Amino acid sequence: MFNTLRYAKMLEEVGFSREQAEISVKILVEIMEDKLATKDDLKELRKEIKELEFKLTIKMGTMLAASIAVL
Repeated sequence: MFNTLRYAKMLEEVGFSREQAEISVKILVEIMEDKLATKDDLKELRKEIKELEFKLTIKMGTMLAASIAVL
């Protein structure tokens, strides 16, 4: 978990003003919320991948059976 207070204090320790540190934290949190995947996002992606793998397996099996039938 990202500790925003600790991050802001670290920025202040290296010379950022309190306002600069707070704005930096807000920007970083916005980026993290908008662009980073959550555990739920990854679970949903795994589910979608499994469904696609199943569909691909069925299609490949059908193609194989059709090829055998043609031969």
